[in-house]
Amino acid sequence: MRHARAHGYPVPQVLEVTADALVLARIDGQTMSEAAASFTRSAIEEHATVLAQLHEKLHEIDAPAGLPAVGGGDRLLHLDLHPANVILSPDGPVVIDWTNARRGDPVFDVALTWVIGATSQGLGRLGGTFTERFLANFDRDELLRVLPAATDYRLTDANVTDGERQAILRLRDAEGV
Repeated sequence: MRHARAHGYPVPQVLEVTADALVLARIDGQTMSEAAASFTRSAIEEHATVLAQLHEKLHEIDAPAGLPAVGGGDRLLHLDLHPANVILSPDGPVVIDWTNARRGDPVFDVALTWVIGATSQGLGRLGGTFTERFLANFDRDELLRVLPAATDYRLTDANVTDGERQAILRLRDAEGV
């Protein structure tokens, strides 16, 4: 997070790191997911574009030395960058929950957001429509190239429910991967 912040990326300031805790500056605001209840169709498009821009800006950053890799590539990846991990603060969007950060191919990070958005029960209203608007900002052929790896990666997540696992498999079938 300090590396991303040093490169101008919107993350909470890290105040203290101990062996068992991470103390961050407080960020006021709702997550993009929480705010979705009040989104109009145009707001859904706007926020999907914001999420795409957050990906693009993140992927301009070289990963810090020593950060574990997922696949090839040397860019900083979040690997959980979806509307529930973006706080809409008065100063602009702020990305939280960096537990899964790795180095790798930016297309993989975007494809994983696709998998999460299309299959996660917790995103509610922002699932289908939002995800399609988000994907419109990227080359779908490039995403389809890495979709099998992204679905495999997501299936290994212990937090994924049985219902989400079934949805991931349906997504893979629907996309022919």
